[in-house]
Amino acid sequence: MIKKILSAFTLILILLFISCASKPAAGNNESELKLCTNLRPVYVTNTKKIFLLMPEYSAAITDAVQLLEGSFGKTKFSLLSYTQIDQKGISLSLFNDFGTDMGNLSFNGEKINFDSAYFPSALPAEYIVNDIQNAFYDVKALSRNYENAKLIFENTENGEYRRVFDGRNLIEEIRILNNTVIIKNFLRGYEYNLTKVEE
Repeated sequence: MIKKILSAFTLILILLFISCASKPAAGNNESELKLCTNLRPVYVTNTKKIFLLMPEYSAAITDAVQLLEGSFGKTKFSLLSYTQIDQKGISLSLFNDFGTDMGNLSFNGEKINFDSAYFPSALPAEYIVNDIQNAFYDVKALSRNYENAKLIFENTENGEYRRVFDGRNLIEEIRILNNTVIIKNFLRGYEYNLTKVEE
């Protein structure tokens, strides 16, 4: 009888050890998304939110002067931007046609700095960074991040369009051409283009 109890106990211990050994330790899962949970989340819709991805998910390196043109409702703007995007972060230095400083935005995964008298103080920098990530970051990482929020991130086969859906509702569309990125947010009612300035 004692041998049967010991055998059963040994079997239970072995099963527990196997089941524990097969589970990856928290934080050691290589497929786990690295998110900026220390920063404010971005409300993609009024109820569904995501956190920004870490800079290492950048799929492209950009170091160029770009023309930033946009509209929000009836307000339109046009600025030049010295844009740097790589796996260390995102940096925008904004200036007008006369070279006057119009503000700066920087993001390194740990913090965001955004100072510009040109933009409303209530405009969260996280939303600007999110749009840039949607255009320039790794598609698989973006898809997983949106999927976790029960949203859909779609990339067309030729890579020209990236879209964010809430069910069948199109929230945002990004069109990527050779020298231009066009971002339209249908829910929030804004649009802006980033066009590389020829040297």
